[in-house]
Amino acid sequence: MRRKWLLSLGAVALAVLGAQHHNLMMAVLAVGLGSGGMSLMTDMPLVRDTMLAMSLVMVAVIAWQITRPKRPAAVRLVGALSILLTLAIAGWTFLRFGM
Repeated sequence: MRRKWLLSLGAVALAVLGAQHHNLMMAVLAVGLGSGGMSLMTDMPLVRDTMLAMSLVMVAVIAWQITRPKRPAAVRLVGALSILLTLAIAGWTFLRFGM
């Protein structure tokens, strides 16, 4: 029984990470690399803008998926959390770096 729970939680964790790969990359660039990451974000706005655009496209796709009928409640919950996290990080990036 515990193995099934572990596999289920692992699948949810991988789904969240898969949906958030753009945001994770933004966090690595903005926070993890320190001043090097910050200069990359200001020196290469095309990369930043492309990553943000793809994150917003993922928000739209996930929103469409969770509104489809017969989706399990867990899928809807994880999708909603993914959307909230994506929008929070995108908003922070807009505030920090501008357009």
